[in-house]
Amino acid sequence: MRPPPPLPFYPAYCFSASPTFSTWAKLTAADIHSLTTREGFEAQKIYFYLNHPIKWVRLVGIIVAFDASDYRFTFCLDDSSGKIVEVTCPRDRTATGASTNTAHGATTPKTAAQPPSFKGRTLSGVSIDLAGFDVGSVVKVKGGIGAFRGERQLELERITPVRTTTAEAAAWREALHFHSAVLSAPWSLTADEQRHLKEEADGTAQKAEEKARRKAERETRRRERETRRRKRAERDKTAQAGRQKRTERDELVQGRGPKRRVSGKENEGA
Repeated sequence: MRPPPPLPFYPAYCFSASPTFSTWAKLTAADIHSLTTREGFEAQKIYFYLNHPIKWVRLVGIIVAFDASDYRFTFCLDDSSGKIVEVTCPRDRTATGASTNTAHGATTPKTAAQPPSFKGRTLSGVSIDLAGFDVGSVVKVKGGIGAFRGERQLELERITPVRTTTAEAAAWREALHFHSAVLSAPWSLTADEQRHLKEEADGTAQKAEEKARRKAERETRRRERETRRRKRAERDKTAQAGRQKRTERDELVQGRGPKRRVSGKENEGA
């Protein structure tokens, strides 16, 4: 039996045409742990399911552990796929009561007037309040994919409660449909589609370069104007000082001396 042909992996400029790249890919925890990496994409946190590029994912499951440290929130999500995924979110250090270090549900505030905060701030800068979530909560989470000590994580961007079994079942149906309609077969592009995407990418890059060039030219002209204004002000200041010195010199030559103001007491004494 002949082995299947190798999967085609397309350049990054083709990712805009991918059905998985610019969307919340509806995956399971097991899917996240099975994603592969490719050289050159690790720093961008882009992973692959078959040859589908994936950066953002959506999961639905139950929180089975929750920890709030001084610097981040971490909870474990079980979606019954056979794997558990860890979800992380940096703590919002500007929030009131940010320096707590206990498990959720057992936090003791530092002072009675300063209750602990469960506000997080995602890597994209979005504020998230995790106070309403605890062990046993069924949630829908969205975020990017990260890794810690070789284990995949989900870096939280959004979280919403799933309040009914009907909503949970609907979320599972969405994930199954995404698998069958999108992930079940490799992503494929024709040569014409690749060429068109390359032309689009080149045009976009040229526009970006032209925009950057014009911005640099405007900045250069602005600096030149500032330099001219500064030099003109310095020349005016120097000319004014020269005129003042010439006036004082002329007065001394004429024997009058420099003018000075006479006080009222001096007038009385006279």
